[in-house]
Amino acid sequence: MHWLNRILLAVLVAGVIAVAPRQFKAASDNDDLTRVLEEKAALIETNAALQSDIELLRAEVSALKGDRAEVARIAREDLNLVMPGEVVFEVDYEHSGGDR
Repeated sequence: MHWLNRILLAVLVAGVIAVAPRQFKAASDNDDLTRVLEEKAALIETNAALQSDIELLRAEVSALKGDRAEVARIAREDLNLVMPGEVVFEVDYEHSGGDR
């Protein structure tokens, strides 16, 4: 009977050793799958936002191609450019109290 207990214990230990790695791997694969699915959802959301930005930029480019006055306004205000032949005056506003 003593040998029978040892054999049964050995079979039980061998069964646990054979099955346990598969269970741990399955749990690990499930965690990886969850992480990948979450990352995929985040990338899809980011992609949709970027597509929206691209459409807005395309509309802006299209509008600028047809409106020379808007291009001139942007060149003056944003880039500080002037037309050939224009004279630029720089005015320095100094607010000191009392000297007038």
